Amino acid sequence: MAIRYTATTILWATIVALIGPNLAVAQQPKVQADLISAVDHIQPGVPFTVGLSQRITPHWHTYWKNPGDSGEPTRIEWSLPDGFKASEIRWPVPDAIPVGPLVNYGYSDTLLLPVTITPPETLDTQSVELTAKSNWLVCEQICIPESAELKLILPVASAGEPPTPSEHADHFAETERSIPTPADWPATVEQSSDTVTLKVAAPELDPNRVTKVEFFPDTWGLVDHAGAQKVSWTDDGVTLSLKSGELASNGIKELNGVLVLTEQIGNTQQARHGFTISAKPTGTQDIAATGAATPLQAIGTPSGEGDNTGTQITIWQAMLFALLGGIILNLMPCVLPILSLKTLSLAKHSGSGGSEARRSGLAYLAGVLASFAILTGVLVALRSAGLAFGWGFQFQSPVFVLAMAALFLALGLSLSGVFDIGGGAVGLGEGLTRKSGLTGSFFTGVLATVAATPCTAPFMGAAIGYALTRPALDMALVLQAMGVGFALPILLISLSPAARRIIPKPGPWMDTFKQVLAFPLYATVVWLVWVLSLQAGSDGVLSAGVTLIAVGFAAWLLGNRTGQPALRGALAVAVVGAALAFTVPWITSAEVPTTSADKGDVAAGEPFSEERVAELRASGRPVFVNFTAAWCISCKVNEQVALRTDGFRKALTDHNVAYLKGDWTNQDERISRVLKAYGRAGVPLYLLYPADPQKEAIVLPQLLTEAIVVRHFAELNLAQASNR
Repeated sequence: MAIRYTATTILWATIVALIGPNLAVAQQPKVQADLISAVDHIQPGVPFTVGLSQRITPHWHTYWKNPGDSGEPTRIEWSLPDGFKASEIRWPVPDAIPVGPLVNYGYSDTLLLPVTITPPETLDTQSVELTAKSNWLVCEQICIPESAELKLILPVASAGEPPTPSEHADHFAETERSIPTPADWPATVEQSSDTVTLKVAAPELDPNRVTKVEFFPDTWGLVDHAGAQKVSWTDDGVTLSLKSGELASNGIKELNGVLVLTEQIGNTQQARHGFTISAKPTGTQDIAATGAATPLQAIGTPSGEGDNTGTQITIWQAMLFALLGGIILNLMPCVLPILSLKTLSLAKHSGSGGSEARRSGLAYLAGVLASFAILTGVLVALRSAGLAFGWGFQFQSPVFVLAMAALFLALGLSLSGVFDIGGGAVGLGEGLTRKSGLTGSFFTGVLATVAATPCTAPFMGAAIGYALTRPALDMALVLQAMGVGFALPILLISLSPAARRIIPKPGPWMDTFKQVLAFPLYATVVWLVWVLSLQAGSDGVLSAGVTLIAVGFAAWLLGNRTGQPALRGALAVAVVGAALAFTVPWITSAEVPTTSADKGDVAAGEPFSEERVAELRASGRPVFVNFTAAWCISCKVNEQVALRTDGFRKALTDHNVAYLKGDWTNQDERISRVLKAYGRAGVPLYLLYPADPQKEAIVLPQLLTEAIVVRHFAELNLAQASNR
């Protein structure tokens, strides 16, 4: 079993290695960090201030204690001498940093994070050494985790010698002015269906001098960070109307944060002042009982059809959605060729007592769960590195697509009888009447998991979107639940004698059936080469041709019974290795081909951009956006069934709907931001934007029909007409 897990680890590690050339890697640190002190020496028992100083590369930023929609706050781990104690970081007022449709809270240029150190009452040393390890995330277009081991040595003065300011004293004094001060203003918070209202009783504030009011919540999820903050003044003070966050539906027991007031000083200068606020609820409504329509329902989306749950679900709901999505995933076309192999393996046990079938099913489950576990580790590592990714991310790498085409061709040639891979690969064994062994079942589960990642199924979007924004343990639980659902049909067949009796008993028919199963694998190879053509153009097709010919020649060598097997095996490996050495650099350097929409066909769609969506909505047109990818089988099925029909074309024209396509075949940060904003980790995603820019987009189901799309267009048209 250890060998199987090691091989599975190698498989997923290879995925990361293959996509590596497509991921941006930082060459130089973006933050220069130092540990500095406000005093030049310390006294026993007298608290003093030190700080983590950050000099941040222009256009990059680090994060506040609540980073906002994404990011991680800076952390400091102290190693202090015996008797010394360190306080928490005292955070200066942050800035709101827009990132596409999201808003983060953080700092740019220079930053000092002060910490109070309290020494013991007695010190029997002439100097002390303070050591700290700091970790932070620094972002611009990409995010990079950085860290530093820092030391600060300070002399110890006698008890009667007061400390003197250090050369950094002015920097500490300036930072002190930007640290929020506790406010004695009473504050209350009220909730409605989608709004959080913060009222601050501060009658002494002059609205004629305060030019801007901002609220930064201490904790994530209660307030929508990217939502507009509407400010109104009364004789009693200031009121902020905030959009509810994803956790507000659970009820807000307390809303803590920083109220930042920008004050006009003279004609040209302004100053920002931060005040810590703690607001208690008053007259909180029972949101679940109000019956108020959600923004989506208000513009005509039938309740429950728009799969817009995203991260607004609990861990148990996410696991249930993952389980259901995993079960349905077995019906997706990308998985069927591999499941056919497993069905063939089960057929060998249909006439036996069932113990072998049960062990085979459990080994298949183990292969699936091990693969999902390793996938979780890969995703956590990518997220920790600040890299953008989503479900099926590995198929955005042309090298991985080429490797998968080669693998599926080899499997197909084995089924066609060109050579024998053996039971350790797909569980077929040397003879169709022999036992396949648990290794074959295990790796069938591994291969099925890899093959499943280009597809999505209903319920999966919400579950994966939740998992990828949560801690590693939550992500693991959700993805393991998906793995259980994915393996469940095969597992039930293997455990049920009645189900196994439905499968015909072993016989000569299995040899013919095995050869027939090769053709779905060949079809998969054709599809992967087509995906490669969209990623790397004609260079990609030529690279695939060279590689696949090499794989075919290697298969012929392995199947040829003349000569020494070891020599034939070594030559086969050398041929494939030489082909990959030639083709991989070629496709990684190939330019991404550009495509132009057919201007004469309204169903061809324009390329997506946020600016184009805004422009069309400003002109009074609703916009339908199809986020898709060439490697996404579900996307292509939906397009064929619902988005390339005469009825779809007619609906676009009749309702004056603009059609845009967001192609995620290759990594696109703009599309990744939109997917994240809607709680999705991958495609497909279908958004219908009303013409009114103030209204939320409608999220259509992941499985489309022409009737669903046409009905949504018609209902949106009626809703817009009634509002005129």
